[in-house]
Parts: sequence; C-alpha cells; structure tokens
Amino acid sequence: MHQYLLKYLVLHKQLPLPKVGVFSIEQVSAQIDSTNHLLYPPSQVIRFSQETVAADRHFYDFIVNETGWELVDVMRNIQKFAQQLLTDAQDKHGAILQGIGTLKKEGDGHLLFFADRPLDYLFSQVKIDKSISLAKAATLKQSAYKAKELEGDELRELLGQATDSDTSDNWWVYAFALLLLGVGALLFYYV
Repeated sequence: MHQYLLKYLVLHKQLPLPKVGVFSIEQVSAQIDSTNHLLYPPSQVIRFSQETVAADRHFYDFIVNETGWELVDVMRNIQKFAQQLLTDAQDKHGAILQGIGTLKKEGDGHLLFFADRPLDYLFSQVKIDKSISLAKAATLKQSAYKAKELEGDELRELLGQATDSDTSDNWWVYAFALLLLGVGALLFYYV
C-alpha cells in the first residue's frame, strides 16, 4: 500500500487519508545564506495537516487502477490501513509511511509528522565566492551613495534615462545590429 500512497502523493501533490489527515507537497524557493556564503537550491517539502477528510473518489479510483482490486476492497483496505496507522502512531517509534515520513501521536491526540529525507538532498548547496558577494555589496553601496549626491541630468544618466539634451535618434545603431545579424545568419547557413 505504501508505494501506491507515495505515487499518488507525487503525482497529485496531495494525499488525503481518511481518519488521518492530508499530506501535501509544497515548493520551497531557493535561499541564500549570506553569513556562510551558500546558495541552497529550491526543494520540495512534504507537509501534514490533521483534518477530517471525506472519502475522495479520485483517490480510490487511482488505487483501483493501480492494484486491480474491486472498489469495495480498496475502500475496506484503506480504512484498515488508516486505522493501523493511527494505532501504530501511539507506539514510541510511530507509524512509518515509507518514502513519506513518520506519524507520532501526542498525549492530547494530536498527530506529529516528521518527513523523510526528500530527494532534493541530491542537489547540494553552492558555495558563493566571498569576493563576488562583497564586490556586489560594495557596488550597491557605491551606487546608493552616488544617487544621493547626483541631481538632474547626472542622475538620469546613471539610471539610463534619456536627458533633455540627449534626444537624438539613434536609428543607425539598430540598423547596424540587424546588418550584423543578417551577415551572421548567412555565414552560418553557407559555411
């Protein structure tokens, strides 16, 4: 049963288990650790929400298609599986869902979820060169400092905006760029 649950979770980004709750996959964006100069790649995290879930016909149909069992048998097996999970969650080791994580029940009946190690561990963090990050920070500080001193035309020039005196038409730059692209395309085609 574990492999079908994991497959459904991966394909549909959500796994509703009756009497237990909902497992879902969330995307976590890339993060920069500036103190250690590391760039962590984006990853996916499995979250758990303990809420009462109604029977999901799509989920049952998926299990029927994967196993070849009858719908009644699938519903009965999932109910037994969910009950067994809740029973195992009271144990000190918890209920283990292979590939997903572990559920443990607290004294007040609340379920705690500990996700398994995601496949994203294969993508390690990237070391950011300290000189690059320091140079970038220095450039940003210098630009901010200059922006305070500059006024009028100097500020527009720094920001890349046209000034009143610089309104001449530069059509010939675009024409020259198109000419170079055309010559490059001809050379690529015939050589």
